[in-house]
Amino acid sequence: MEATLRIAVCDDARAVKMFFRHVLEDDGDMEVVSSTSTGRAALDELGRHRPDALLLDFVLPDVADSGALVRELRERSPRTAIILMSNMPAADLEQEAERVGADAWMLKAQKPEELRRTVRAVSRRAAADGTRSG
Repeated sequence: MEATLRIAVCDDARAVKMFFRHVLEDDGDMEVVSSTSTGRAALDELGRHRPDALLLDFVLPDVADSGALVRELRERSPRTAIILMSNMPAADLEQEAERVGADAWMLKAQKPEELRRTVRAVSRRAAADGTRSG
């Protein structure tokens, strides 16, 4: 049996964090180990928990430069896969994810099975790669 994937969620919307926790923990192979609302809190928690993946909202109230935040997150936890999330159009989000150096991107409005599949795939790919590139 594979180890439980440790997931962090950073989004300023409480309902989004609650939904993601419920969906991700539903099958029993993932655990949300950190749930934060700001970039600063995500940095603090990432260093403490070292999750396999971080679901990161592209727009946070205390973040002026998402690229700088992603670089800082990578310094704290190089093996954590970063999945950028937003409600912006998919083409724009894909472009922003590439620009800031995220491992993957996804729209917040996802079917539960698609959310779980994406997080599993990105987490496992990151683990197989060893360390992230930044």
